[in-house]
Amino acid sequence: MAAERVSLEQLQSDWSKYQNHDIQLTSPLVVCGSFYDSLVLAPQRIFCPEENAVGLANGDSTQYYAIAAQNQASRIIVKCRNNYYKVRSGDIVRGLKARVISPQHLLTGKSVSTRHTAKDKLPKPKKDELRVVGANIENYFADLGGYAQKKTTVEQQALQTRKLVKALKAMHADVFAFCEMQVGDKAPKLLLETLNKGKNQYAYVSMGLVDRDRIGGAFVYNKERVRPCAEWLSAYKDTSSHYCARVALQGFETLDKNGQGTGQRFIVSLSHFKSKRPGRGNYDTNIKRVENADSLLAVIPTAITLYGDSDLLLLGDYNCYTQETPIQKIIRAGYVDMLPHGAPNDFSYNYKGESGYLDRCFANPSMAAQVIRVRPWHVNADWYYQHGFYKMKDKSYHRYSDHDPIIVDIKLR
Repeated sequence: MAAERVSLEQLQSDWSKYQNHDIQLTSPLVVCGSFYDSLVLAPQRIFCPEENAVGLANGDSTQYYAIAAQNQASRIIVKCRNNYYKVRSGDIVRGLKARVISPQHLLTGKSVSTRHTAKDKLPKPKKDELRVVGANIENYFADLGGYAQKKTTVEQQALQTRKLVKALKAMHADVFAFCEMQVGDKAPKLLLETLNKGKNQYAYVSMGLVDRDRIGGAFVYNKERVRPCAEWLSAYKDTSSHYCARVALQGFETLDKNGQGTGQRFIVSLSHFKSKRPGRGNYDTNIKRVENADSLLAVIPTAITLYGDSDLLLLGDYNCYTQETPIQKIIRAGYVDMLPHGAPNDFSYNYKGESGYLDRCFANPSMAAQVIRVRPWHVNADWYYQHGFYKMKDKSYHRYSDHDPIIVDIKLR
């Protein structure tokens, strides 16, 4: 018997009417995520409730619960045989044929045909602009013993380096602020061995944490365009701990075509706030993220004095969506949240079918006036979150991490 053509509205109004029936949806759907043997589809991309509502760590939120309920009601889970390496969030599904097995759950023995809509191409910055990139590069380790031992093999490390370097070259950045890079010099050196092959263009800021194998951060810069001013600065007093490299700042000075300093300076911070616990949201780790925000804000006056300039970009993986306390605290301190201006209704991360901005870009007012463009580059987050870079064994730069990088073009005045 031919599949019955129904609209999404008809189906959702009475699931029991179509139970165990073969249907063809007349409404287009968007892939919001994928896991195991299923796709998460909805009429449009689903955003995490905390992007638009106060999080639960700040008390019960009627708006939060309303958005969460709407997100849950709009989902359709389709069990299918897709090659998930070829499907990405944001893809469009038209004319879906499947059997209704229960409310919000469909089954098809075939793969689901999707149409890509996302564009990967990233234009180069103009010659009189500087490009600064904040990027979580997902456990980039050189020393595979200790903390990294169960996370990465030598083969996986080589694959991640290849994908990452290909992406970095396509970004054409002058400064990179990396999160989730192994603390110390080994990981930056490993990365630059490949990134600089054929042209000694990039250098890194040594943080001096030689024997630390935990997650930290690093600054990498185009030494033909900028140079560091003074030493790096941590938001934490204990610089013997790996954690000091998770909230760090560095000043840079631009160079002219002869490699001489121009006197134009700016400050970049990288922040990797305390991570969420899967399934537990804001509750117990929100306090730590608030402390991270307080530490960052407290060290900024010292950075302005040290580097001799007040133009400031705050980048990194804040592990907070837009309405969560740490983000709002930074905004109330006078920093401009640049992504809602440059890329509203966008995202840098996708988890279990819900998108949002975990990766941020803030600027003080003087720097905000000099930001030409800011947006995420969707090369990672849209891919099946259980892929991991080590499973996408292709020649692309896709899925070198689980977060999308934030691209910021500035024109200093």
